[in-house]
Amino acid sequence: MSIFSARRFDIVALEAFCQGQLGEQEGLMVHDLVIRGGTLYDGTGKPPETGDLAIDGECITQLGGRVDGGQREIDADGLAVAPGFIDPHTHYDAQVCWDPDLTPSCWQGITSVVMGNCGFALAPCRPDDRDRLMRMLTRVESMSLEALRLGVDWTWETFPEYLEMLEASPPSLNVGLLAGHSAIRSFVMGEAATEREATREEVEAMRSQLREAMQAGALGFSTSMAPTHVGGDGKPVPSRLASDAEVLELSEVLSEYGRGAFGIVTRDLVDVDVPIAVAKRTGRPVTLLGMIGEKEQAKLDRATAEGFRVLPQTTCRPSSMEFRLDEMSFFDQMPSWQETTRVKGESLCSLLRDPAFRDRFRQDVEGDFQGFRLFRGDWDGVSILNAEEPGLRKQIGSNVAAIASARGQDPLDVFFDVALEDDLHMQFGYRLAGDESRGPSLLDENQLIGLSDAGAHLTLLADHAYTTYFLGRWVRERNLMPLEHAVRKLTSVPAEFFGIPERGVLRPGFYADVVLFDPERVIDQESKLINDLPGGGPRLVTRADGIEAVIVNGGVAVEGGELTGERRGQVIRGA
Repeated sequence: MSIFSARRFDIVALEAFCQGQLGEQEGLMVHDLVIRGGTLYDGTGKPPETGDLAIDGECITQLGGRVDGGQREIDADGLAVAPGFIDPHTHYDAQVCWDPDLTPSCWQGITSVVMGNCGFALAPCRPDDRDRLMRMLTRVESMSLEALRLGVDWTWETFPEYLEMLEASPPSLNVGLLAGHSAIRSFVMGEAATEREATREEVEAMRSQLREAMQAGALGFSTSMAPTHVGGDGKPVPSRLASDAEVLELSEVLSEYGRGAFGIVTRDLVDVDVPIAVAKRTGRPVTLLGMIGEKEQAKLDRATAEGFRVLPQTTCRPSSMEFRLDEMSFFDQMPSWQETTRVKGESLCSLLRDPAFRDRFRQDVEGDFQGFRLFRGDWDGVSILNAEEPGLRKQIGSNVAAIASARGQDPLDVFFDVALEDDLHMQFGYRLAGDESRGPSLLDENQLIGLSDAGAHLTLLADHAYTTYFLGRWVRERNLMPLEHAVRKLTSVPAEFFGIPERGVLRPGFYADVVLFDPERVIDQESKLINDLPGGGPRLVTRADGIEAVIVNGGVAVEGGELTGERRGQVIRGA
Protein backbone atom coordinates (compact mmCIF):
# COMPACT_ATOMS: atom_id res chain seq x y z
CA MET A 1 0.00 0.00 0.00
CA SER A 2 1.30 3.48 -0.84
CA ILE A 3 2.66 5.50 2.03
CA PHE A 4 0.33 8.23 0.80
CA SER A 5 -2.84 6.33 1.70
CA ALA A 6 -4.57 8.80 4.00
CA ARG A 7 -6.12 7.98 7.33
CA ARG A 8 -9.89 7.84 7.38
CA PHE A 9 -10.95 11.42 7.85
CA ASP A 10 -13.95 10.56 10.05
CA ILE A 11 -11.67 8.84 12.58
CA VAL A 12 -9.27 11.77 12.63
CA ALA A 13 -12.07 14.26 13.10
CA LEU A 14 -13.73 12.14 15.79
CA GLU A 15 -10.48 11.79 17.72
CA ALA A 16 -9.89 15.52 17.47
CA PHE A 17 -13.42 16.22 18.67
CA CYS A 18 -13.09 13.85 21.62
CA GLN A 19 -9.88 15.60 22.62
CA GLY A 20 -11.64 18.93 22.57
CA GLN A 21 -9.77 20.06 19.50
CA LEU A 22 -12.93 20.82 17.52
CA GLY A 23 -15.85 22.80 18.77
CA GLU A 24 -18.91 24.51 17.46
CA GLN A 25 -19.75 28.17 17.35
CA GLU A 26 -23.09 29.21 15.88
CA GLY A 27 -23.24 25.88 14.06
CA LEU A 28 -19.77 26.17 12.55
CA MET A 29 -16.77 23.98 13.19
CA VAL A 30 -13.89 25.84 14.84
CA HIS A 31 -10.49 24.55 13.79
CA ASP A 32 -7.27 24.88 15.73
CA LEU A 33 -5.54 26.68 12.87
CA VAL A 34 -6.72 27.90 9.50
CA ILE A 35 -4.41 29.04 6.72
CA ARG A 36 -6.60 31.36 4.72
CA GLY A 37 -6.53 32.10 1.00
CA GLY A 38 -3.14 30.71 0.03
CA THR A 39 -2.01 29.17 -3.23
CA LEU A 40 -2.01 25.46 -2.41
CA TYR A 41 0.80 23.32 -3.81
CA ASP A 42 -0.07 19.84 -2.57
CA GLY A 43 3.34 18.24 -3.26
CA THR A 44 2.17 15.84 -5.99
CA GLY A 45 3.22 18.12 -8.84
CA LYS A 46 -0.28 18.99 -9.96
CA PRO A 47 -1.06 22.68 -10.65
CA PRO A 48 -1.91 24.76 -7.57
CA GLU A 49 -5.29 26.08 -6.55
CA THR A 50 -6.30 28.91 -4.27
CA GLY A 51 -8.05 27.99 -1.06
CA ASP A 52 -7.90 27.41 2.67
CA LEU A 53 -6.24 24.74 4.77
CA ALA A 54 -7.54 23.66 8.18
CA ILE A 55 -5.47 21.98 10.89
CA ASP A 56 -6.70 20.25 14.02
CA GLY A 57 -4.26 18.73 16.44
CA GLU A 58 -1.36 17.36 14.41
CA CYS A 59 -3.34 16.71 11.22
CA ILE A 60 -4.68 18.47 8.18
CA THR A 61 -8.46 18.17 8.34
CA GLN A 62 -9.64 20.23 5.35
CA LEU A 63 -7.93 21.33 2.16
CA GLY A 64 -9.19 23.68 -0.52
CA GLY A 65 -12.21 25.87 -0.91
CA ARG A 66 -13.50 27.91 1.99
CA VAL A 67 -13.27 26.31 5.44
CA ASP A 68 -14.85 27.37 8.71
CA GLY A 69 -13.12 29.60 11.22
CA GLY A 70 -10.12 28.80 13.34
CA GLN A 71 -9.00 29.60 16.85
CA ARG A 72 -6.07 31.08 15.00
CA GLU A 73 -5.90 32.11 11.37
CA ILE A 74 -2.96 32.96 9.12
CA ASP A 75 -3.56 35.17 6.09
CA ALA A 76 -1.77 33.44 3.22
CA ASP A 77 -2.91 35.74 0.42
CA GLY A 78 -0.07 35.93 -2.09
CA LEU A 79 1.82 33.08 -0.44
CA ALA A 80 2.54 29.54 -1.56
CA VAL A 81 1.28 26.93 0.91
CA ALA A 82 3.18 23.67 0.51
CA PRO A 83 4.13 20.54 2.41
CA GLY A 84 7.13 21.09 4.65
CA PHE A 85 10.39 20.34 2.88
CA ILE A 86 12.23 17.10 3.68
CA ASP A 87 16.03 17.12 3.82
CA PRO A 88 17.32 13.64 2.92
CA HIS A 89 20.97 14.11 3.91
CA THR A 90 21.82 15.68 7.27
CA HIS A 91 24.20 14.99 10.15
CA TYR A 92 22.17 16.48 13.01
CA ASP A 93 22.66 13.34 15.14
CA ALA A 94 24.83 15.26 17.63
CA GLN A 95 23.54 18.82 17.23
CA VAL A 96 19.99 17.80 18.11
CA CYS A 97 21.31 17.10 21.63
CA TRP A 98 22.07 20.78 22.27
CA ASP A 99 20.00 22.51 19.59
CA PRO A 100 16.53 20.96 19.45
CA ASP A 101 15.45 23.68 17.01
CA LEU A 102 17.84 22.23 14.41
CA THR A 103 19.01 25.59 13.19
CA PRO A 104 19.50 26.65 10.45
CA SER A 105 17.31 24.06 8.66
CA CYS A 106 14.22 25.29 10.48
CA TRP A 107 14.61 28.68 8.76
CA GLN A 108 14.74 27.08 5.30
CA GLY A 109 11.18 25.72 5.25
CA ILE A 110 12.33 22.25 6.26
CA THR A 111 10.05 20.28 8.58
CA SER A 112 11.69 16.82 8.47
CA VAL A 113 15.31 15.70 8.29
CA VAL A 114 16.98 12.35 7.71
CA MET A 115 20.01 11.74 9.95
CA GLY A 116 22.48 8.87 10.27
CA ASN A 117 23.93 9.37 6.79
CA CYS A 118 27.31 8.16 5.48
CA GLY A 119 27.34 5.38 8.08
CA PHE A 120 27.83 7.85 10.95
CA ALA A 121 25.46 7.79 13.92
CA LEU A 122 25.58 8.17 17.69
CA ALA A 123 23.99 4.79 18.32
CA PRO A 124 24.68 2.08 19.05
CA CYS A 125 27.73 3.15 21.01
CA ARG A 126 29.35 1.68 24.12
CA PRO A 127 30.60 4.11 26.79
CA ASP A 128 34.23 3.18 26.11
CA ASP A 129 33.81 4.03 22.42
CA ARG A 130 32.27 7.47 22.82
CA ASP A 131 35.47 9.48 22.65
CA ARG A 132 36.68 7.61 19.57
CA LEU A 133 33.32 8.21 17.89
CA MET A 134 33.42 11.92 18.68
CA ARG A 135 36.96 12.18 17.31
CA MET A 136 35.81 10.45 14.14
CA LEU A 137 32.97 12.94 13.71
CA THR A 138 35.39 15.78 14.32
CA ARG A 139 37.72 14.51 11.63
CA VAL A 140 35.26 13.34 8.98
CA GLU A 141 32.33 15.70 9.47
CA SER A 142 34.27 18.73 10.75
CA MET A 143 32.30 18.91 13.99
CA SER A 144 33.81 20.72 16.94
CA LEU A 145 35.24 18.19 19.41
CA GLU A 146 34.67 20.65 22.25
CA ALA A 147 31.03 21.08 21.22
CA LEU A 148 30.55 17.32 21.07
CA ARG A 149 32.07 16.79 24.49
CA LEU A 150 30.09 19.62 26.09
CA GLY A 151 26.85 19.25 24.18
CA VAL A 152 26.17 15.51 23.96
CA ASP A 153 24.77 14.05 27.17
CA TRP A 154 25.20 10.34 26.60
CA THR A 155 22.07 8.82 28.13
CA TRP A 156 21.83 5.94 25.65
CA GLU A 157 23.80 3.01 24.33
CA THR A 158 21.50 1.28 21.85
CA PHE A 159 19.70 2.56 18.77
CA PRO A 160 16.23 2.26 20.38
CA GLU A 161 17.46 4.16 23.43
CA TYR A 162 18.70 6.99 21.21
CA LEU A 163 15.24 7.28 19.65
CA GLU A 164 13.69 7.29 23.12
CA MET A 165 16.00 10.17 24.08
CA LEU A 166 14.78 12.16 21.07
CA GLU A 167 11.14 11.50 21.93
CA ALA A 168 11.67 12.54 25.54
CA SER A 169 12.80 16.02 24.41
CA PRO A 170 10.95 16.68 21.16
CA PRO A 171 12.81 18.85 18.64
CA SER A 172 11.22 21.56 16.52
CA LEU A 173 11.43 19.42 13.38
CA ASN A 174 10.69 15.78 12.64
CA VAL A 175 13.73 13.50 12.61
CA GLY A 176 14.17 10.16 10.90
CA LEU A 177 17.29 8.02 11.19
CA LEU A 178 19.26 5.65 9.04
CA ALA A 179 21.19 2.99 10.91
CA GLY A 180 24.88 3.78 10.47
CA HIS A 181 27.34 1.10 9.34
CA SER A 182 30.37 2.59 11.14
CA ALA A 183 28.42 2.86 14.38
CA ILE A 184 27.19 -0.73 14.19
CA ARG A 185 30.60 -2.06 13.17
CA SER A 186 32.32 -0.29 16.07
CA PHE A 187 29.69 -1.57 18.51
CA VAL A 188 30.33 -5.16 17.43
CA MET A 189 34.08 -5.12 16.77
CA GLY A 190 35.50 -2.35 18.96
CA GLU A 191 38.82 -0.92 17.78
CA ALA A 192 39.23 -3.82 15.37
CA ALA A 193 36.48 -2.24 13.26
CA THR A 194 39.06 0.18 11.87
CA GLU A 195 41.71 -2.48 11.25
CA ARG A 196 40.32 -5.56 9.50
CA GLU A 197 37.46 -7.33 7.79
CA ALA A 198 34.78 -8.86 9.97
CA THR A 199 34.46 -12.55 10.76
CA ARG A 200 31.34 -14.54 9.90
CA GLU A 201 30.19 -14.26 13.53
CA GLU A 202 30.78 -10.50 13.58
CA VAL A 203 28.76 -9.97 10.41
CA GLU A 204 25.89 -11.90 12.00
CA ALA A 205 26.16 -9.74 15.11
CA MET A 206 26.00 -6.64 12.91
CA ARG A 207 22.93 -7.99 11.15
CA SER A 208 21.30 -8.43 14.57
CA GLN A 209 22.08 -4.82 15.47
CA LEU A 210 20.63 -3.64 12.18
CA ARG A 211 17.49 -5.69 12.80
CA GLU A 212 17.14 -4.04 16.20
CA ALA A 213 17.40 -0.62 14.56
CA MET A 214 14.85 -1.51 11.88
CA GLN A 215 12.44 -2.85 14.49
CA ALA A 216 12.82 0.43 16.38
CA GLY A 217 11.90 2.38 13.24
CA ALA A 218 15.09 3.11 11.30
CA LEU A 219 14.38 4.43 7.81
CA GLY A 220 17.14 2.28 6.35
CA PHE A 221 20.88 1.76 6.42
CA SER A 222 23.86 3.88 5.36
CA THR A 223 27.54 3.26 4.73
CA SER A 224 30.65 4.93 3.35
CA MET A 225 33.51 3.59 1.28
CA ALA A 226 34.95 7.05 0.57
CA PRO A 227 38.75 7.20 0.75
CA THR A 228 38.52 10.68 2.29
CA HIS A 229 36.67 9.34 5.35
CA VAL A 230 39.39 8.91 7.96
CA GLY A 231 38.89 8.76 11.74
CA GLY A 232 40.49 10.89 14.42
CA ASP A 233 43.31 8.37 14.80
CA GLY A 234 44.20 8.55 11.11
CA LYS A 235 42.72 5.12 10.40
CA PRO A 236 39.91 4.52 7.90
CA VAL A 237 36.41 4.85 9.35
CA PRO A 238 35.01 1.40 10.24
CA SER A 239 32.75 1.01 7.21
CA ARG A 240 35.73 1.34 4.87
CA LEU A 241 37.16 -1.94 6.18
CA ALA A 242 34.02 -3.81 5.18
CA SER A 243 34.13 -6.14 2.22
CA ASP A 244 31.52 -5.83 -0.51
CA ALA A 245 30.08 -9.10 0.79
CA GLU A 246 29.59 -7.58 4.26
CA VAL A 247 27.79 -4.57 2.81
CA LEU A 248 25.51 -6.80 0.75
CA GLU A 249 24.72 -9.10 3.66
CA LEU A 250 23.83 -6.18 5.90
CA SER A 251 21.68 -4.57 3.24
CA GLU A 252 19.70 -7.82 2.95
CA VAL A 253 18.20 -7.01 6.35
CA LEU A 254 16.17 -4.26 4.68
CA SER A 255 14.52 -6.81 2.40
CA GLU A 256 13.53 -8.84 5.46
CA TYR A 257 11.38 -5.90 6.55
CA GLY A 258 10.21 -4.95 3.07
CA ARG A 259 11.05 -1.32 3.68
CA GLY A 260 13.92 1.08 4.16
CA ALA A 261 16.36 2.88 1.88
CA PHE A 262 20.09 2.30 1.49
CA GLY A 263 22.53 5.21 1.31
CA ILE A 264 26.17 4.97 0.30
CA VAL A 265 29.18 7.17 -0.32
CA THR A 266 30.90 5.18 -3.01
CA ARG A 267 34.49 3.96 -3.19
CA ASP A 268 36.69 6.46 -5.06
CA LEU A 269 33.47 8.41 -5.68
CA VAL A 270 32.99 6.80 -9.10
CA ASP A 271 31.98 3.22 -8.27
CA VAL A 272 28.31 2.44 -8.89
CA ASP A 273 28.65 -1.36 -8.93
CA VAL A 274 28.05 -1.84 -5.20
CA PRO A 275 24.94 0.40 -5.08
CA ILE A 276 23.49 -1.43 -8.08
CA ALA A 277 24.28 -4.81 -6.51
CA VAL A 278 22.50 -3.75 -3.30
CA ALA A 279 19.42 -2.67 -5.24
CA LYS A 280 19.32 -5.96 -7.14
CA ARG A 281 19.92 -8.06 -4.02
CA THR A 282 17.34 -6.30 -1.84
CA GLY A 283 14.83 -4.64 -4.13
CA ARG A 284 15.15 -1.55 -1.95
CA PRO A 285 15.80 2.02 -3.20
CA VAL A 286 19.42 3.14 -3.09
CA THR A 287 20.84 6.65 -3.05
CA LEU A 288 24.50 7.26 -3.69
CA LEU A 289 26.94 10.11 -3.33
CA GLY A 290 29.58 10.09 -6.01
CA MET A 291 30.85 11.56 -9.24
CA ILE A 292 28.75 10.13 -12.06
CA GLY A 293 30.41 10.11 -15.47
CA GLU A 294 29.00 8.77 -18.73
CA LYS A 295 30.16 5.22 -18.03
CA GLU A 296 28.61 5.18 -14.55
CA GLN A 297 25.41 6.82 -15.79
CA ALA A 298 25.01 4.12 -18.43
CA LYS A 299 25.14 1.46 -15.70
CA LEU A 300 22.56 3.35 -13.65
CA ASP A 301 20.30 3.73 -16.69
CA ARG A 302 20.43 -0.04 -17.28
CA ALA A 303 19.52 -0.70 -13.65
CA THR A 304 16.61 1.74 -13.92
CA ALA A 305 15.39 0.04 -17.09
CA GLU A 306 15.41 -3.25 -15.17
CA GLY A 307 13.14 -1.74 -12.52
CA PHE A 308 15.67 -0.92 -9.79
CA ARG A 309 15.94 2.46 -8.08
CA VAL A 310 19.53 3.66 -7.74
CA LEU A 311 19.40 7.43 -7.47
CA PRO A 312 22.42 9.71 -7.19
CA GLN A 313 21.95 12.63 -4.84
CA THR A 314 22.76 16.04 -6.29
CA THR A 315 23.15 19.54 -4.92
CA CYS A 316 21.55 22.57 -6.52
CA ARG A 317 24.17 24.97 -5.15
CA PRO A 318 27.68 25.89 -6.28
CA SER A 319 30.28 23.63 -4.73
CA SER A 320 32.39 25.71 -2.39
CA MET A 321 34.10 25.33 0.97
CA GLU A 322 35.25 27.67 3.71
CA PHE A 323 38.09 26.78 6.04
CA ARG A 324 40.82 27.82 8.43
CA LEU A 325 44.17 26.13 8.76
CA ASP A 326 43.72 25.41 12.47
CA GLU A 327 40.57 23.38 11.76
CA MET A 328 39.67 20.36 9.67
CA SER A 329 39.99 21.24 6.00
CA PHE A 330 39.54 19.80 2.57
CA PHE A 331 43.29 19.03 2.47
CA ASP A 332 42.59 16.07 4.76
CA GLN A 333 42.91 13.49 1.99
CA MET A 334 46.54 14.47 1.36
CA PRO A 335 49.17 12.42 3.25
CA SER A 336 51.26 15.45 4.22
CA TRP A 337 48.27 17.15 5.84
CA GLN A 338 47.88 14.30 8.30
CA GLU A 339 50.87 15.77 10.13
CA THR A 340 48.81 18.85 11.03
CA THR A 341 46.23 16.78 12.90
CA ARG A 342 48.77 15.78 15.54
CA VAL A 343 49.83 19.29 16.61
CA LYS A 344 48.13 22.45 17.82
CA GLY A 345 48.93 26.05 18.67
CA GLU A 346 52.53 27.13 18.22
CA SER A 347 53.55 23.60 17.23
CA LEU A 348 51.13 23.78 14.31
CA CYS A 349 52.47 27.20 13.33
CA SER A 350 56.02 25.85 13.42
CA LEU A 351 55.04 22.95 11.18
CA LEU A 352 53.38 25.25 8.64
CA ARG A 353 56.52 27.42 8.56
CA ASP A 354 58.78 24.42 8.00
CA PRO A 355 60.13 24.41 4.39
CA ALA A 356 60.34 20.61 4.48
CA PHE A 357 56.63 20.33 5.32
CA ARG A 358 55.79 22.77 2.55
CA ASP A 359 57.77 20.68 0.09
CA ARG A 360 55.83 17.55 1.11
CA PHE A 361 52.55 19.42 0.78
CA ARG A 362 53.61 20.82 -2.60
CA GLN A 363 54.33 17.30 -3.81
CA ASP A 364 50.82 16.21 -2.81
CA VAL A 365 49.28 19.21 -4.56
CA GLU A 366 51.35 19.27 -7.72
CA GLY A 367 52.87 15.78 -7.96
CA ASP A 368 51.63 12.33 -8.86
CA PHE A 369 49.61 11.73 -5.69
CA GLN A 370 47.42 8.74 -6.57
CA GLY A 371 44.56 9.25 -4.13
CA PHE A 372 41.45 11.36 -4.49
CA ARG A 373 42.01 15.06 -3.89
CA LEU A 374 39.72 18.05 -4.09
CA PHE A 375 42.48 20.63 -4.49
CA ARG A 376 44.95 20.59 -7.38
CA GLY A 377 46.85 23.82 -6.95
CA ASP A 378 44.39 26.25 -8.52
CA TRP A 379 45.30 29.09 -6.17
CA ASP A 380 43.18 31.60 -8.05
CA GLY A 381 40.20 29.69 -6.65
CA VAL A 382 41.32 30.18 -3.03
CA SER A 383 40.21 33.55 -1.68
CA ILE A 384 40.40 35.32 1.66
CA LEU A 385 36.97 35.67 3.24
CA ASN A 386 37.96 37.18 6.57
CA ALA A 387 41.01 38.22 8.57
CA GLU A 388 41.41 39.53 12.10
CA GLU A 389 44.73 41.34 11.64
CA PRO A 390 43.87 44.93 10.56
CA GLY A 391 46.73 45.07 8.10
CA LEU A 392 45.42 41.99 6.31
CA ARG A 393 41.78 42.99 6.08
CA LYS A 394 42.48 44.88 2.85
CA GLN A 395 43.14 41.47 1.29
CA ILE A 396 39.59 40.25 1.95
CA GLY A 397 38.11 39.21 -1.39
CA SER A 398 41.50 38.70 -3.03
CA ASN A 399 42.63 35.30 -4.20
CA VAL A 400 45.94 33.74 -3.21
CA ALA A 401 47.32 33.75 -6.76
CA ALA A 402 46.77 37.51 -7.08
CA ILE A 403 48.37 38.22 -3.69
CA ALA A 404 51.34 36.04 -4.63
CA SER A 405 51.75 37.89 -7.91
CA ALA A 406 51.71 41.24 -6.12
CA ARG A 407 54.28 40.00 -3.60
CA GLY A 408 56.41 38.28 -6.22
CA GLN A 409 56.26 35.00 -4.29
CA ASP A 410 55.11 31.43 -4.79
CA PRO A 411 51.33 31.04 -4.15
CA LEU A 412 51.77 28.06 -1.84
CA ASP A 413 54.19 29.98 0.37
CA VAL A 414 51.92 33.03 0.37
CA PHE A 415 48.97 30.84 1.36
CA PHE A 416 50.72 29.67 4.51
CA ASP A 417 52.39 33.02 5.18
CA VAL A 418 49.21 35.11 5.22
CA ALA A 419 47.47 32.55 7.43
CA LEU A 420 50.38 32.66 9.88
CA GLU A 421 50.42 36.47 9.80
CA ASP A 422 46.81 36.28 11.02
CA ASP A 423 47.65 33.71 13.74
CA LEU A 424 45.70 31.11 11.71
CA HIS A 425 42.44 33.00 12.23
CA MET A 426 42.16 33.75 8.52
CA GLN A 427 39.05 32.35 6.83
CA PHE A 428 39.59 31.05 3.30
CA GLY A 429 37.07 30.11 0.65
CA TYR A 430 37.54 27.64 -2.18
CA ARG A 431 35.16 27.37 -5.11
CA LEU A 432 35.10 23.80 -6.39
CA ALA A 433 32.54 24.33 -9.13
CA GLY A 434 29.72 26.63 -10.11
CA ASP A 435 26.13 25.55 -10.49
CA GLU A 436 25.80 26.45 -14.16
CA SER A 437 25.79 22.84 -15.35
CA ARG A 438 23.45 21.42 -12.71
CA GLY A 439 20.17 22.07 -14.53
CA PRO A 440 19.86 18.64 -16.20
CA SER A 441 20.54 16.86 -12.89
CA LEU A 442 17.87 18.89 -11.13
CA LEU A 443 15.34 18.03 -13.82
CA ASP A 444 16.25 14.34 -13.81
CA GLU A 445 13.56 12.19 -12.20
CA ASN A 446 16.24 9.66 -11.30
CA GLN A 447 18.20 11.99 -9.04
CA LEU A 448 17.40 13.24 -5.54
CA ILE A 449 18.01 16.86 -4.59
CA GLY A 450 19.78 17.08 -1.26
CA LEU A 451 23.38 16.79 -0.06
CA SER A 452 22.92 19.55 2.49
CA ASP A 453 25.20 17.92 5.10
CA ALA A 454 23.38 20.11 7.65
CA GLY A 455 24.92 19.66 11.08
CA ALA A 456 28.37 18.84 9.66
CA HIS A 457 31.32 20.71 8.11
CA LEU A 458 30.27 23.58 10.31
CA THR A 459 32.89 26.08 9.15
CA LEU A 460 33.39 24.64 5.66
CA LEU A 461 29.95 24.41 4.04
CA ALA A 462 26.60 26.15 4.18
CA ASP A 463 24.57 23.91 1.89
CA HIS A 464 21.82 23.63 4.51
CA ALA A 465 20.13 26.47 2.56
CA TYR A 466 19.63 24.38 -0.58
CA THR A 467 15.82 24.54 -0.49
CA THR A 468 15.53 28.32 -0.66
CA TYR A 469 18.45 28.53 -3.11
CA PHE A 470 16.62 26.06 -5.35
CA LEU A 471 13.34 27.96 -5.20
CA GLY A 472 14.94 31.39 -5.60
CA ARG A 473 17.81 30.86 -8.03
CA TRP A 474 16.64 27.92 -10.11
CA VAL A 475 12.86 28.22 -10.13
CA ARG A 476 12.17 31.96 -9.98
CA GLU A 477 15.29 33.50 -11.54
CA ARG A 478 16.20 30.80 -14.07
CA ASN A 479 12.72 29.39 -14.65
CA LEU A 480 14.06 25.84 -14.68
CA MET A 481 10.72 24.21 -13.89
CA PRO A 482 7.21 25.10 -12.71
CA LEU A 483 6.96 25.78 -9.00
CA GLU A 484 4.63 22.81 -8.46
CA HIS A 485 7.30 20.48 -9.83
CA ALA A 486 9.97 22.06 -7.64
CA VAL A 487 7.80 21.65 -4.54
CA ARG A 488 7.27 17.98 -5.39
CA LYS A 489 11.03 17.41 -5.60
CA LEU A 490 11.49 18.89 -2.11
CA THR A 491 8.56 17.06 -0.50
CA SER A 492 6.80 13.94 -1.77
CA VAL A 493 9.82 12.65 -3.71
CA PRO A 494 12.08 12.24 -0.64
CA ALA A 495 9.11 11.15 1.49
CA GLU A 496 8.27 8.30 -0.85
CA PHE A 497 11.91 7.33 -1.40
CA PHE A 498 12.59 6.91 2.33
CA GLY A 499 9.18 5.50 3.15
CA ILE A 500 8.13 8.42 5.36
CA PRO A 501 4.42 7.88 5.95
CA GLU A 502 1.74 10.58 5.74
CA ARG A 503 4.12 13.45 5.11
CA GLY A 504 5.32 15.21 1.97
CA VAL A 505 1.80 15.84 0.62
CA LEU A 506 -1.00 18.17 1.71
CA ARG A 507 -3.95 15.86 2.25
CA PRO A 508 -6.70 15.55 4.88
CA GLY A 509 -5.61 13.02 7.47
CA PHE A 510 -1.89 13.61 6.87
CA TYR A 511 0.40 15.27 9.39
CA ALA A 512 0.22 19.06 9.27
CA ASP A 513 3.78 19.77 8.14
CA VAL A 514 3.38 22.96 6.13
CA VAL A 515 5.54 25.80 4.85
CA LEU A 516 4.25 29.20 3.77
CA PHE A 517 6.57 31.14 1.48
CA ASP A 518 6.50 34.08 -0.89
CA PRO A 519 7.46 32.81 -4.37
CA GLU A 520 8.54 36.33 -5.35
CA ARG A 521 10.94 36.72 -2.43
CA VAL A 522 12.13 33.32 -1.31
CA ILE A 523 15.93 33.11 -1.38
CA ASP A 524 18.83 32.15 0.84
CA GLN A 525 20.62 34.96 2.66
CA GLU A 526 24.37 35.36 2.84
CA SER A 527 25.99 32.86 5.20
CA LYS A 528 27.48 34.23 8.40
CA LEU A 529 30.03 32.80 10.82
CA ILE A 530 28.62 32.85 14.35
CA ASN A 531 30.00 31.50 17.62
CA ASP A 532 27.11 29.67 19.27
CA LEU A 533 28.29 26.09 19.64
CA PRO A 534 28.74 24.62 23.12
CA GLY A 535 31.98 26.17 24.29
CA GLY A 536 31.55 29.15 21.96
CA GLY A 537 32.83 27.50 18.80
CA PRO A 538 32.06 28.86 15.30
CA ARG A 539 29.76 27.63 12.56
CA LEU A 540 28.34 28.95 9.32
CA VAL A 541 24.64 29.80 9.46
CA THR A 542 22.31 30.86 6.67
CA ARG A 543 18.87 32.37 7.08
CA ALA A 544 16.30 32.90 4.35
CA ASP A 545 14.04 35.58 2.96
CA GLY A 546 10.46 34.81 2.02
CA ILE A 547 9.83 31.91 4.42
CA GLU A 548 6.84 33.28 6.30
CA ALA A 549 5.86 30.32 8.48
CA VAL A 550 6.95 26.75 9.16
CA ILE A 551 4.35 24.46 10.73
CA VAL A 552 5.33 21.08 12.19
CA ASN A 553 2.61 18.62 13.25
CA GLY A 554 0.17 21.50 13.56
CA GLY A 555 2.42 23.75 15.63
CA VAL A 556 3.91 26.97 14.27
CA ALA A 557 7.64 26.46 14.77
CA VAL A 558 8.84 29.48 12.77
CA GLU A 559 6.93 32.67 12.04
CA GLY A 560 8.29 35.71 10.28
CA GLY A 561 11.71 34.10 10.18
CA GLU A 562 11.91 33.64 13.95
CA LEU A 563 11.51 30.60 16.17
CA THR A 564 8.37 30.58 18.29
CA GLY A 565 9.55 28.08 20.89
CA GLU A 566 6.86 25.58 19.89
CA ARG A 567 8.46 22.17 19.46
CA ARG A 568 6.16 19.51 18.07
CA GLY A 569 8.69 17.52 16.09
CA GLN A 570 8.37 13.74 16.13
CA VAL A 571 10.66 10.80 15.57
CA ILE A 572 9.72 9.43 12.16
CA ARG A 573 9.68 5.67 12.44
CA GLY A 574 9.60 3.47 9.39
CA ALA A 575 6.57 1.24 9.27
